[in-house]
Amino acid sequence: MEDFEIVRGENVLDRIAVTPLFREASADIVPTLCANALPGGTTEKKTYLLLRNEMISSLSREKAPDGIWLYLHGAMEVEGIGSAEADLVSEIRKIVGDKVPMAVALDLHANIPDALMKHVNVICGYRTAPHVDQVETQLRAGRLLLRCIREKLLPRPVMVRPPLIVTGDMVTTTVDPGKSLIRELTAIEARKGILCASLFVGQPWVDAPNAGASVVVCAERDPSIALQEAKRLAKLFWNARQQFHFEEESAEPEQAAMIALSARERPLFITDSGDDTTAGAPGDNAYFLNLMLEKGVKEALVVGITDPEVVASCQKLSVGDEIEVKLGGRLDKGSESVTVLAKLKAKSRIHASGPLSYGDVGPAAVLATKGIDVIVTDKRVGAVSPEIIESSGVKLRDYKTIVVKLGYLWDALREVSKRTVLALTPGTACEAIEKMKFQKVRRPIYPIDKDFDWAP
Repeated sequence: MEDFEIVRGENVLDRIAVTPLFREASADIVPTLCANALPGGTTEKKTYLLLRNEMISSLSREKAPDGIWLYLHGAMEVEGIGSAEADLVSEIRKIVGDKVPMAVALDLHANIPDALMKHVNVICGYRTAPHVDQVETQLRAGRLLLRCIREKLLPRPVMVRPPLIVTGDMVTTTVDPGKSLIRELTAIEARKGILCASLFVGQPWVDAPNAGASVVVCAERDPSIALQEAKRLAKLFWNARQQFHFEEESAEPEQAAMIALSARERPLFITDSGDDTTAGAPGDNAYFLNLMLEKGVKEALVVGITDPEVVASCQKLSVGDEIEVKLGGRLDKGSESVTVLAKLKAKSRIHASGPLSYGDVGPAAVLATKGIDVIVTDKRVGAVSPEIIESSGVKLRDYKTIVVKLGYLWDALREVSKRTVLALTPGTACEAIEKMKFQKVRRPIYPIDKDFDWAP
């Protein structure tokens, strides 16, 4: 529960983009709950049920609604339950019945469960990676919900799943084939009788039956039209399977460390992709930091290492004090640690504002050792902007090399970076999907299985 930032009541309306839209439509808006957390592992069942039941109980207290609007991620797994989204929409239907339209806005990396097709009428996904259309996606779902209410529509979306489980960092929407596939959604929606269309890459580091790619199309009244278009786009998705690639320059870890030594660009950004916190990784792997220290990389900043014990120790020191610490390797058994003698350079609190986290994210310390500064955080941080990084007390302009625990760079960092290298580091967000030990995904599925063809 402590991983969630929770907003209740009227304060929810300040966190969602559709409030002005619904007010302009003279709708009475009944807020339930906004619970936001950085992506991570499986959610505790007791935590999920407390949050779900609070939403359901607030819904039960109200008169019958004209419509339901939800803003979910789409790949949340719960102990003993499975898909949180599937469970949530099923429970809502028990309260409101089958005649109330329900619209949901989802992340591009949603793993779509079958229950969404059964219980939800409108499904809208992001169309950008890196994500910049969160607001527009919320509004699209809101506009379509209002249309369903006004025109008494109860559409039934259809889904086609190509057998693909592709790392999201290979499917950016600024280059082909992702760019062309997303463009097809506009063409589908231009067809008479089609309400909306979405393509989902899926969240590849979730081991679940619904993990992977999907295409969802919703017709106003005739599902056969939607199915025809969903099949067509799913086949295009499948046909492009070998064309997906990293938009950034990629390198094996040792090569990436050597680039940090020789590169002339400043700042050079290196993404420690195997420990990508925005993909759910722990952020406590010192593997790449060890490599940089071994190679003698200088003028570098590592953002960051999750280590609450070290942060707590640093709070007792004064800036300028020296401390010998074992850093990292506490949250995940596969993460490396490193023991360093370091100087405490700064103490602060990380502040974030954006889709991953809001406000005060917790205490942090900046440790300097052998020409490398390391931001150590109490909690996992999605450092997707200069403002989040610099709230730790550092300035990006002071460094030649900046290592972030991301996959692709988010747009705010792209604007700063003069060169970006995606380091193919090991970890729980490993980019080599075929090396992951999946137990529950559908088979065959590419690229785990390669010697097969598919048609919808």
